[in-house]
Amino acid sequence: MDEEDTRDFREPCERCSVINWAISDEGKFFCKSCHNVIEKTADAPCEIFMQNARVNTLSKGLKKRNKLDQGCEWYVCEGFQYILNQQAKALVALGTSPLLKDETLCNIWRRYLQKSQQAYTNKPIDAPRRQRLVSDSSELVSDSDVSWSSLTESNPEGQDSSIQLTKDAVESEDEATSIRSGSVDGSLYRRTAYRKGLLMSMPLTLAFCYLALLWLRESITLADLLRFVSEQQIPYLNAFQYFPEEMKLYGPDIHIFQVQSIPSYEEIQGKMHQLAVFLEMPRFPEITEKCFLHPDMLCIKLLMEANLPENMHIWIRRLVKKMGIGEVDFLTYHPLSRRAKMVKYEVQAAAVIVVALKLLFVLNDKHEWLLSNRAKEINKQNSEGIKVFQFKKWYTVMRNSLDEREKEAEDQAARHLWKCEKPLFFSVKDKSVIYKKKRMIHSLKKQFVRLAGSHQIMEKEKPSSFKFNWNEGSLERLCFREDSLKAYDYEKSKRIRTVNDRYWVSCLNICQEKYCGHLTKSEEKYFPGSYLFILQLFSFLLGVEFSMLHLEVCQLEHRLFNLRDELKPRRKCKKTKS
Repeated sequence: MDEEDTRDFREPCERCSVINWAISDEGKFFCKSCHNVIEKTADAPCEIFMQNARVNTLSKGLKKRNKLDQGCEWYVCEGFQYILNQQAKALVALGTSPLLKDETLCNIWRRYLQKSQQAYTNKPIDAPRRQRLVSDSSELVSDSDVSWSSLTESNPEGQDSSIQLTKDAVESEDEATSIRSGSVDGSLYRRTAYRKGLLMSMPLTLAFCYLALLWLRESITLADLLRFVSEQQIPYLNAFQYFPEEMKLYGPDIHIFQVQSIPSYEEIQGKMHQLAVFLEMPRFPEITEKCFLHPDMLCIKLLMEANLPENMHIWIRRLVKKMGIGEVDFLTYHPLSRRAKMVKYEVQAAAVIVVALKLLFVLNDKHEWLLSNRAKEINKQNSEGIKVFQFKKWYTVMRNSLDEREKEAEDQAARHLWKCEKPLFFSVKDKSVIYKKKRMIHSLKKQFVRLAGSHQIMEKEKPSSFKFNWNEGSLERLCFREDSLKAYDYEKSKRIRTVNDRYWVSCLNICQEKYCGHLTKSEEKYFPGSYLFILQLFSFLLGVEFSMLHLEVCQLEHRLFNLRDELKPRRKCKKTKS
């Protein structure tokens, strides 16, 4: 049967260069020599569309099962290890250092397995039910063998970073468990023994990646990481469909590896901090002015993407220096410190630009338009010289561009298919029926597209850290990078005024409940329209919540004008009884 279906396909296998194809139960072509599975699928026997046709029965499939039906023995941690490996490969392909995959992420993962007692330990978790995980030399490693000093050292030759499982005999109870779950420990994964440590999950894989990126001080920020995930440049949604053919996934494994949404910025950052504390990671490498994560460097990128004048960087450097957010101790992450804080590097850089715009144009729906009219008159008088930046003109261009991109993002999200091509089933008994239904749906969809004549191959866009591309000299998209801001520099000195009659603080209230000192949330309806638009613009560029950026602006304003100490309520002294 396989010879008849594969007779017309005569392309050699990419792995072994042999023409020896067969069709699996899933309908995919695989090589009999090396068991390499390719993307080509077998066509359904009924390709001709029949009007008013109705399916009465479903075939139960071949009675003779393939040898790979039961799959190999694998553990949940191996599944996450495979996903992390694919994510690391994608990050390296996006331009990060190869050390991220071969050393940094590998050592962090090994440390996690050791701390969670899943490997590299003398007391593996749930020992009566689990086989012991060992290294390549089949020897258990002590706690001192996996240390953070190995992050900066290269691995010795012949050492493999992957985890291998011993192929010992499996107990009858474990065999019964493997029938209900594709993995050996899928049904046991959420038990109390596993919950003692930090339970591995799909969002935690992104926390691993961000932890490695932050350790190496790479140019890919957390916002970039989440955007690449949404663009499917990094495997996350339905990442289990890339598992090898031998790793069968069904039953409880579906709840472990299947995700229906992309986690938020704050969720990944919170999980990253939990992971760093759980692993007892030391102080991270220092972030200096030459690093990309420094606010001076990140603000240059955001100014280019927001189509703002390059001269604003002078004001930004003054702000960063005055607020003290460019210091090494402030930016460097130290998870075990008592005052450990997680800096939102790109959100903080965007907030600095917002504060600089408020210092220059006030953004109260009145002053910025008056300044734009003055700049227009100056440009008319000096038509051949350098143009003065007009906020009104910039607002019009960016408003139209932002509306177009938001509409494109909504359309793309509506067309996104959350279901994977690889069918999922909770029981082995339903396997043949589900695969048959999947092939029929694929065939009907193929026939419908053929009849509708709307078959279009969507090419995958190349990954980019920029959402907007501004070309100088373009008539469609005006570029404001070369515009001057000298007309708005009211002071001859290079200091920033700490008292400004026109400047309004976004949040003047501090929570008085139990004297916590946190900033209270202001209502959006009281904000000026121009300020709201700028927050929407940078929130869209970073892919973060509107409220997060506004709160960061409030915190920077309180640091700049020293308002926290003035507004913070003071405790009243209790009168002592005489």
